[in-house]
Amino acid sequence: MRIDLRKRQRLHIQCFILVGLIGFAIVSTPQNGSYPLDNGQNIDFDNISGQWVVIAYWASWCGPCREEIRILNEIHRRRAKHNVIVLGMNFDGVQGEELASQKAIFGAEFPDLLEDPRARWDEPRPDFIPLTMVVDPNGELSAVIVGSTTRKEILGKISS
Repeated sequence: MRIDLRKRQRLHIQCFILVGLIGFAIVSTPQNGSYPLDNGQNIDFDNISGQWVVIAYWASWCGPCREEIRILNEIHRRRAKHNVIVLGMNFDGVQGEELASQKAIFGAEFPDLLEDPRARWDEPRPDFIPLTMVVDPNGELSAVIVGSTTRKEILGKISS
């Protein structure tokens, strides 16, 4: 009888943990395509006002990522000309003060996503970075650039 009680207790604990994980997944999953940014705003991929979105995966330890920040800053500064929104996505999931500090050190001027949108397009976690995703004005993933890229290559993926 003790064995059955122990099994039942383990089952209850496992169920409790599973329900908690499901609840967390539901709460942490963006609703209606809206994702928070580190500047306090949100981006809604279901309603991006006909703009292209460039999402660059980066990390502080990635040398080529740091080089690309310069290119992404230039595109970000001229975003109206190119009809594009530039966003970062920290590969390590860094947020808050640590994210702000890393961005300041590397001079990133564009906002970062606080939740990874890859699942929206059924994209796997990148095996390595840098990785740049280009989202068309309809909110659909139109290109994935693996490895280091250039301003010309990014803008070449964006067509009016």
